[in-house]
Amino acid sequence: MSAGSTEQHTLEAGAITLSGVLMQALTHIGPAVGLLFTFQAIAAVTGVSVSLALGIGGLAMSLVAVSVIQLSKKRSSAGGYFSWVSEIIGPRTGFMVAWAFLLFEPIGAGINLAFMGGIIESILQSTTGFYLPWWLIALAGTALLTVISLFGLKLSIAVVVAMGSFEVLVGLALAFTGLLNPGDGGFNFAPFLPTEAVSFNGLFLGVVFSIFTFAGFESVAPLAEESANPAKTLPRAVILSLVIAIAFFLFVGWGVLVGWGTNDIASFISNGAPVLELAQNLWGPWWVLVLIAFINSVIGIGIAVQSASSRVLFGMARSGVLPKGLAVVHPKRRTPTNAVLLQSFITLIVSIGGGFLLGTQGVFAFAGIVTVMLIIVVYISGNVSVWKLYRKTYPSEFSTLKHLIIPIASSLLLLYVGYKTLFPLPTGTNAWAPIVALAWLVIGGIIVTVLSARGHLGTLERAGDAMTGATATLDDPASD
Repeated sequence: MSAGSTEQHTLEAGAITLSGVLMQALTHIGPAVGLLFTFQAIAAVTGVSVSLALGIGGLAMSLVAVSVIQLSKKRSSAGGYFSWVSEIIGPRTGFMVAWAFLLFEPIGAGINLAFMGGIIESILQSTTGFYLPWWLIALAGTALLTVISLFGLKLSIAVVVAMGSFEVLVGLALAFTGLLNPGDGGFNFAPFLPTEAVSFNGLFLGVVFSIFTFAGFESVAPLAEESANPAKTLPRAVILSLVIAIAFFLFVGWGVLVGWGTNDIASFISNGAPVLELAQNLWGPWWVLVLIAFINSVIGIGIAVQSASSRVLFGMARSGVLPKGLAVVHPKRRTPTNAVLLQSFITLIVSIGGGFLLGTQGVFAFAGIVTVMLIIVVYISGNVSVWKLYRKTYPSEFSTLKHLIIPIASSLLLLYVGYKTLFPLPTGTNAWAPIVALAWLVIGGIIVTVLSARGHLGTLERAGDAMTGATATLDDPASD
């Protein structure tokens, strides 16, 4: 193989360090988007106990994180879940994990751009009388994401670090201000109390939104090839991002609700943009910082999604699973140009098409249900991998607590959240969300069955390799 051929299909090794990978994961979670949307969505189903629902969701993710730590100790693969499951359980299950990822990850940028467009359109019209269609805002956002992504991962991550830091600081500042200036109900801990939940069922519906909020900390896996010392950097970034996100949402959710007034939760739920109104009441003209943080967060999520998804598309093309044209790398910037453009097209279709079909807020809620269902498949597969790895390969190190009880507890909690997502079924157009998720998994299962029956397990393995950021090239494909 010539040096030029290798270079054509190779990304820039060591382009980002721990801080960059950490902010990729944290920004993907989207602190300011959670600030403007998630708190109100959780309050709508659980009442005042928003921080409690977030805490339970955070607990579920923390139990999942135990499995991440235990797996990374013995299998320091930069690919995270995808490579762990493929190696420990098998390529069929690994492919299903990759298949789940291929639906919930690429749509992330589009749903957030549509949501942002709707918010900005409403604010501009109500405050200035100027009408700017939401879809033009989404279109401009897609163009911006494309340009940033095409100029290389270093630039993308630098922008992500700056944006992520800003939105976290703004959220913390608003929460502190709310606690110092409580609304109707005074200073209290009601958002943490189960007695303040409208019902047990409502509480766990709030947990569904909480898990959607925290989903994304595992999104760093596709950046393995471009990370410095990925075997150590990626697991550390996964854990740190989750710890920071849980602390942020618990504290900020508490501060926002206390600042609004825990005795007036009904108006918080019915308000078009309660967090922005709270910022106006507390900060006066400086409320615009919260709006900027929100816009900043949407763009940051978009960059994180573009970076992760385009690397997946690139990897699958380089491994021979997708058309070879998607494996083209820019000779100077070392970015997967065609893969970035394809991801931008997906973002455009999801944002504009989804926004018109479901509404700018409806597409966000719809995708949240789909994501929760698919992410449960990924996380439970990791829990099973922990048990199997230590039970079969390292029996002398097997811990009943870490390798059996915690994975089971995590899986049961996730399954219960999935059950509450399905029963009772969501209403309206959201009733189709579980069907979409289940149909996607069925299609993946059919693909696995057909390829296995025809003796093409190598194709599944190559797809798994692509999802992990493996360095196979088109000139040296794995054998079927």
